Amino acid sequence: MKKTTFLFFFFITFSGFSQIVYPYLQNVTPNSIYVSWKTDANSETIVEYGLDAANLNVTLTGNTNIFTDSGYPGNYYYHSAKLTNLTPNTKYYYKIRTGASESAVYSFKTLPNPGEAATADGHIRFLIMGDNQLKNEPRYDSLVSAAKRKIKEKWGNALSPDDNIAMTFMVGDQVDVGTLDHYEHVHFKKNRGLSGNIPIQTTVGNHETYGTLGMNSYYSHFFMSELSYQGISSNTENYYAQQAGNVLFISMSSEHTGATQYAWLQQVLAAAENDPTVDWIFSLSHRPYQAEQYVGDISNWVRQTAVPLLTTSDKYIMHIGAHHHLYHRGQLKNAPAYQIISGGTAWDQYWSMSTEQDFEDVQKTISNWMYQIVDIDVINGKMDVESYSIGSIFRWKNNQLMDTFHRYKNKNAPEKPSITNVFSQPIELPIVLEGSNFATSENELLNTSQFQISKFNDFNTLEKEYYRDYENLFGKYATQTDSTVNINLGVDITKINVLSNSLDNGTHYARLRYRDRNLEWSEWSDVVRFDVINSNVANPEITIDSPTFTYANNQAIAVNYVNVPAANDTWIGIYKEGQTPGGPASQMWQYTNGTATGTANFTSGLTQSGRYFAAVFENDGYTEVADRVYFYVGAIPVLTSNLEEYAVGEEVVISFTNGPNLSNDWIGIYKMGIDAGDAPAAAWQYVTTINGSKTFSNLPKGYYYAQYYIQDSYNAIGEKVFFKVGDLVTELWIDSPVYDLGEQINASWTDAPGIVKDWLGIYNEGDDPNSDPLISYQYFNGVAEGSATITSENMPSTAGNYYIVMFTNDSYNEVSNRVSFQMMDTLDKEAFAIDKGISMFPNPTNNQNKTILQCDYPIDAIELFDLQGKLLYKTHNINNNKYSLITQDLAKGVYIIKIHSRKLYTAKLVVE
Repeated sequence: MKKTTFLFFFFITFSGFSQIVYPYLQNVTPNSIYVSWKTDANSETIVEYGLDAANLNVTLTGNTNIFTDSGYPGNYYYHSAKLTNLTPNTKYYYKIRTGASESAVYSFKTLPNPGEAATADGHIRFLIMGDNQLKNEPRYDSLVSAAKRKIKEKWGNALSPDDNIAMTFMVGDQVDVGTLDHYEHVHFKKNRGLSGNIPIQTTVGNHETYGTLGMNSYYSHFFMSELSYQGISSNTENYYAQQAGNVLFISMSSEHTGATQYAWLQQVLAAAENDPTVDWIFSLSHRPYQAEQYVGDISNWVRQTAVPLLTTSDKYIMHIGAHHHLYHRGQLKNAPAYQIISGGTAWDQYWSMSTEQDFEDVQKTISNWMYQIVDIDVINGKMDVESYSIGSIFRWKNNQLMDTFHRYKNKNAPEKPSITNVFSQPIELPIVLEGSNFATSENELLNTSQFQISKFNDFNTLEKEYYRDYENLFGKYATQTDSTVNINLGVDITKINVLSNSLDNGTHYARLRYRDRNLEWSEWSDVVRFDVINSNVANPEITIDSPTFTYANNQAIAVNYVNVPAANDTWIGIYKEGQTPGGPASQMWQYTNGTATGTANFTSGLTQSGRYFAAVFENDGYTEVADRVYFYVGAIPVLTSNLEEYAVGEEVVISFTNGPNLSNDWIGIYKMGIDAGDAPAAAWQYVTTINGSKTFSNLPKGYYYAQYYIQDSYNAIGEKVFFKVGDLVTELWIDSPVYDLGEQINASWTDAPGIVKDWLGIYNEGDDPNSDPLISYQYFNGVAEGSATITSENMPSTAGNYYIVMFTNDSYNEVSNRVSFQMMDTLDKEAFAIDKGISMFPNPTNNQNKTILQCDYPIDAIELFDLQGKLLYKTHNINNNKYSLITQDLAKGVYIIKIHSRKLYTAKLVVE
């Protein structure tokens, strides 16, 4: 159902002025397609189409919606016509017409029937792009133009793009803000090179949710709510599934996550598993699965919930993300599937601009503007992907091929490798563990090796893991922030160096496996055992098999132990938190049976909910020989808030379900940046039921989180829920109201949202961030309370009046006060000279500002008088060449100021 909250229908046809019109294709199926375009006037919506470019023998009249927004007082005419009853996999020619304006003749192809190929050679192909976003930079339109050139180069200049590309998928941030201006001049205009021939499907990004219209504009321009797969529809444009040939695209929203979308995803995946016409499943979301720059700025819902579900299907092949304006490609560690960031062209993102981390599941990160061509060989079960670059702000590239990868079905895995070292006696570190040569019966090369070392021959607890790809592109190359160094260049990944003192004395086990570039893993090698001497003297240690330190009631618990006394009277016990061994009996216990290393398996688990600890004891007594390990048993509660934003004074309602309802469980509310126990809670209440809600009143403005804590402790279980109280919460200030050109701003703040992509933006005084271009932007790693120096390249380069303000989560949502400042050059300052070598500016000033006194020599003291000679202000021992005089308490009028430096200076200060 289309949303029409800010538009109305208009069906009167009239003649108007002529303008060029450009078609935009979307929602292609085997039997239908939408043709859309925009004009400034005239509601006539005509599409003429047919099977022959010279004989457009069918005429269709569509609908026109008139949208209103800032800068568009009823002159944004959005035309849409749905062509139906078309023949599958067939080329049509068409043109569009509104009044005297008409387009050139274009062509498109309908999709093939489910499971079938689109081209004569048995293929179906797609373009992947993301992050259009910038209006005044020729980046995205250059990317589209480059893709068009590459398509013609690969498949012939005589053919139109639709002959070989079935669809383009755009992975969010098609616009910078949800305004009509950006839909017209960013998304539609920058896609003209291909959008008249190749249908475009979009995914919701965070920037679609901003601006004057936000998601309403997205809903009204697109028609994804009409799409369904096997009769399954989301009934929204937020997320949807679309089949094209033997490929199923699942476009998810990383901005609208939750139980409803997950239930829909489960339904779609179950249908695809039983659909013989689907061989490949792709998922898409704007926020990515992983990222090596701006670490943490990903979709945890995609990574932890959606993709793990999708990998249960052997048809699943790749997750496509965007959000970061670069390209990256990695592989899921234990599933034959890729994950990429497509390579957007929006705001600059290069090495050394953010927090960075080299992740195992990312093989390469390249700070270039890129796009992908996905080529599916329907007949032979093959997928090939090529990634092309047009460069960066530092250098342009002409469709340079930067990456290729593939997945071919029904291919043999690599042969089982072996560790070739022979350990006939104890060894001293360091040593090199050597793997056998990579071998395979397929035409594939080695991509990844994985060595594991453990004190357990079942490897349920690892001491070391070495997971390496044959190439690892991470970090800048020399000083080139847009180029990436291959840190694995020349590294033989069939060998690992085990360094001195990296393993304790004692027995260890090692194994190895190889992965080829078709994502097939070999079997694990046979396990080799070796004994280390003359290394670290190992301390006794216990661990548990739950990485989250939580268990369900009655779930089996495994306690691993190493280096404990090898005696028959050494034992493992599990106690309730607070119990003292030797007093009450343990909940469960087992002997270690004389082994120094092993596992105690408590298969029946624990019935009663609460906190417990495992401990290891010697001599059949209660002397503990290793640190305890604490864990929780029971239900995991889920918290929700009734709103995400509250007015000051509005009641905050936190609901909870599936709580363990232990004695003195409680819900605590803390400000962002404060951990429970480090400071008193902003508010808290005990919980006495399994499900329910708690109401909190009179919270002061701020960014908060609520969490569930058990048994009067600060032990939290379950996820936090985040919310905000107040409109502008963050307090922002800077160190001066006036700066020299080239001087840096020191900005400080309190009560920021604490999100990794919060940022500071500088604008011209009076500009609107939702419509006007920014001067510069700077991230600060999501610090909730702190400061940042605005780097020289982010400072305004011309004299003038500006303001700085904080935005949250890579959006244009202002979360702080705006702070005005002035940039001045030397000539400006001379106009404010009191005498040679000393200036006072701004002057006149106002009572909302500060006045700067700057002298060639240190200032000793300052005195401020009214015109009657009354002393209003005096300060001594300044001993600085620069001083900020606060004027906010001064009434309008004229004042006399005396500055004591090398000599006495006297001047008039005017407050307006």
